[in-house]
Amino acid sequence: MARKLTLENVLKQKLREPKVIYLLGGGASFCAGLPGIFRLTELVQPGLHNTSRSVFDKIVQSLTDNNIENPNIEEVLSELYHRLSSTGLGHDDKEQLKVTLEEICQLIQNNLKVDDSSEYHMGFLQRLVSRREAEPAKKAPPVQIFTTNYDLLIELACEELHLVPINGFEGIFHRCWNPGCFDYDVGKATTHSKTPRFELSSRHIRLYKLHGSLSWFEDNGEFYEEKPSSGSSRIPLIIYPSRLKYTESIRPPFDWLFRRFSDAVSKTRLLICIGHRFADKHLNQYIDIGLNNGLSLLVFSKDPIEALANKSTHPRVSIINEENVIIDGEKQSEVTDLWAFEKFAKWLPALKEKQL
Repeated sequence: MARKLTLENVLKQKLREPKVIYLLGGGASFCAGLPGIFRLTELVQPGLHNTSRSVFDKIVQSLTDNNIENPNIEEVLSELYHRLSSTGLGHDDKEQLKVTLEEICQLIQNNLKVDDSSEYHMGFLQRLVSRREAEPAKKAPPVQIFTTNYDLLIELACEELHLVPINGFEGIFHRCWNPGCFDYDVGKATTHSKTPRFELSSRHIRLYKLHGSLSWFEDNGEFYEEKPSSGSSRIPLIIYPSRLKYTESIRPPFDWLFRRFSDAVSKTRLLICIGHRFADKHLNQYIDIGLNNGLSLLVFSKDPIEALANKSTHPRVSIINEENVIIDGEKQSEVTDLWAFEKFAKWLPALKEKQL
């Protein structure tokens, strides 16, 4: 027990750092019942119509024949996009590939929709905000959360907690993209003294959805946000999992979001990654630059991450997974279950300043 407390105290000390940002990946949504990349692959295939399922199965077989073991939906989509770009493709074949692509994308959306908030996401946000409320708002940096997830778990949690999520859109019924709103201050005017003042509020977060969202749409080059409706044929503005992620990330509005991530990583002292697979080279390059310039990295993940294998001995890299704990590049003799988002979220109350 004493050794576990020692590990947790080490983590508390790290999280005392005021300049911290969060990066949430798919693993942070498992606790709400949403599928990861491999489970999503299993869910999509049987949902396809017969012809599209046949195309899907042939692509999987082709990938398997090329020594890709258990191809996932990202690899299937990458191959599908590649075939669509082929100049020698007949009209009928191309049309069927397009239909298959549309069906896959629709099934991905359907399997990532949620209607209710998650108690773990509510607890996570409440505890992050409460830490900020413990200090004068003007001194505490805003809560900044970056995520590659499309789901609306963070937004639903904000709604339940009466938090303001600043996500790059402004308006009421038809919210339009304006990245300048990320730099807005939230607060209230006071008249407690003869001179009116503006008091900053801690009851908001800055939410950067790097791969878009199920509530984002595009119309004639304009980006807007609306609550997604069931049965709608509208295609959300999201970067689907494929090797084309980098190409998609350099077009609006994603280019702005990735620049903001790069800027945030260059200015923060600690990046906490939860459930993120480090499968996006365009994100990894920004993190690598940060590590070369004094950034510390704290990673919570169920499984070991291949992309971090060569960083496991880095003196500013800490990795917590189901089987191992590495703190500042040194392997520890104990393990913890804090790699799970729901466990981490419940543990956060111990991070209040008075308990550190």
